[in-house]
Amino acid sequence: SGIIGPKRAEGDLQVPEGFYHIDRFNPLSSFHLSLGINYPNASDKILGKEKPGSDIFIHGSDVTVGCVPLTDDKIKEVYALAVQARNGGQKQIEVHIFPFELTDNKLNRHLENPSYTFWKSLQKGYLFFESRKKLPKIDVRKDGIYDIILQK
Repeated sequence: SGIIGPKRAEGDLQVPEGFYHIDRFNPLSSFHLSLGINYPNASDKILGKEKPGSDIFIHGSDVTVGCVPLTDDKIKEVYALAVQARNGGQKQIEVHIFPFELTDNKLNRHLENPSYTFWKSLQKGYLFFESRKKLPKIDVRKDGIYDIILQK
């Protein structure tokens, strides 16, 4: 869908980029199975247009405009894991969506991209997870940029 860069407006054909969580389960989806994410989140509401869009799902059928498509086999696996996590007591199932692997080398190829500063804020969470194999605690600043809350 769309071009590299975050979703900012309804109908822009973009896929959201950022830190989200599953907010609904849809076993009767017309796209096989689907998991809704909490788009727009606090960052999207600050950085997006007046109407940033809504109803973003991870779903099957491997085709989409603006959502996150998986093959039917993959959505079955992801959906089953999400149900197990929820039924096991997990309150929030995180979904982190990045435009690409946010290594310094790959990010620096996009220095001129208007989304570079935003991607630098995503990189903090990406690198935290890659180095610690733990989910970071995320905060959103007043300007819509993500920050990592370091825990003691």
